[in-house]
Amino acid sequence: MADARSFFYWLLWLAPVAAAIPAAKELLHFLQLSSYQLSGFVLTLRRQWKKAFLPGLLLALALFALAFAADRAARWMGYTNAVLAGAAALSLGLGCMTGRVVYSPAKVVKPLAVTGRVRRLVAALALVMLAAALLLRRWAPVMGLSALLPALLPLWVAVAAMIAWPFEKLVSYLFIRDAVRILDAQLGLIRIGVTGSYGKTSVKFILKTLLSEKYPVLATRQSFNTPMGVTRCIREDMRPEHRVFIAEMGARHRRDIRDLTRFVRPEIGILTAVGPQHLETLGDIDRVAETKFDLIRALPPDGFAVFYNDGICRSLYDRTAVPKAIVGLPGDDLWAEDQVLTNAGSAFTLCMKDGRRIPCETALPGEHSIRNILLAAAVALHLGISEAQLKRGIAWLRPVASRFQAETLPDGRIVINNAFNSNPESSKGALTMLAAYPGRRIVVTPGFIELGKHEDTYHFEFGQRIARSAELALLIGPRRTRCIADGLAAAGFPAENICTFATLREANDHLAAIATPEDVILYENDLPDQYAEGKRRGK
Repeated sequence: MADARSFFYWLLWLAPVAAAIPAAKELLHFLQLSSYQLSGFVLTLRRQWKKAFLPGLLLALALFALAFAADRAARWMGYTNAVLAGAAALSLGLGCMTGRVVYSPAKVVKPLAVTGRVRRLVAALALVMLAAALLLRRWAPVMGLSALLPALLPLWVAVAAMIAWPFEKLVSYLFIRDAVRILDAQLGLIRIGVTGSYGKTSVKFILKTLLSEKYPVLATRQSFNTPMGVTRCIREDMRPEHRVFIAEMGARHRRDIRDLTRFVRPEIGILTAVGPQHLETLGDIDRVAETKFDLIRALPPDGFAVFYNDGICRSLYDRTAVPKAIVGLPGDDLWAEDQVLTNAGSAFTLCMKDGRRIPCETALPGEHSIRNILLAAAVALHLGISEAQLKRGIAWLRPVASRFQAETLPDGRIVINNAFNSNPESSKGALTMLAAYPGRRIVVTPGFIELGKHEDTYHFEFGQRIARSAELALLIGPRRTRCIADGLAAAGFPAENICTFATLREANDHLAAIATPEDVILYENDLPDQYAEGKRRGK
């Protein structure tokens, strides 16, 4: 009987470990959204401290009270083992309930993907908390103290991530080695890298369409632009018939592009733009430029680099020793003339340095789309695409999802979706597109992210630009959009036409209540969940 009682006391002692695992869903979600980088995870904990710390603290208090009560009841009642077992089961139930209350997949923008890495992280978290519970039992065997472990749940998740890191590096190495083997088996494969502060996803898909006029082309999916994302596309999508591989390369940290080029080994590189993106992690615009330029540094001596002719990219073009092209301005290798821009698309004359002219039409709206086409066209011409193929490919182009995508709703309203492409530069094109529509023009935005100490300045300027293009501004998040509202006010925007909401859902409910068929609504950015101010989000 004593052994059985000891077992059930141990069961109650370890129950908080089991309860903490489902309660940690939100924290695991934050870590995944931070690309498993502890620096990004810490920043998220600071931004979302209530979501990060309060659930674990409240769970710990509830478990402590339950363990204390169960211990006392077990001493006074004859059904000792049943009381302890029931308290342990209730502890697990409290953990599951906490997880469900704090995190709901249906109410987040990008749900937690339960990958192999997440499963391994959960196992590491369980081991870390189990070790902590056993050490606590040895040093302070007071019933109820182990229930306080969930109060430090963010710490345990961080420790688990550090413990799992060496194994994850090994897994990453094996996956990358397999991707390299697949790439090397594709004899004569043309490898192209695309990077930039903005426009890289659009340029990637434009280039894929243009090159498909001549070659079987594989491009990385959606916005897959991390080592594991690119590796996954190679391992799952590469086929023997592919002759061109286009890899989008993203960067939030200084070595990210360098790591991608080491296994992709591109021979052609496109640098779309250098702008104020990821300043929160990269620090300043010079580090952004050097990080993006790592793609060009990685090209072989007989490679080919393409740049758009603006300030920083022009200076990087001048530093480039490999064969290169620059586009955008008259006299460059490529530029556009006779531009006719409408909300249904664009027409322009594609001009080449050698004097050739190609009249083009496309369903892509906006001047920014012509910019992206020029970058892709430079590579297409370099790879032997004919003028007829180039013109036909440009005519086939269609908008990329959530990037300047306009849709007419059944009630007559027009929605411009730029939710996945928002930054200070792309927002200018989106607002220009909005301003070209008749009707009541509405902007729905939470502002920009990862701009570091410059965020307030960019938000103020954003508010001033909104004032020149829209009649109604719906701002998401009172704290982060304060400077947008200040910019609107400074530009003379009517205060009664500025509405602030805690969540996107609230803003959409307001839109539905005031809807008219003449409304034109621009969704400018859709915040990742780790930046949201409200309790829950969703359209």
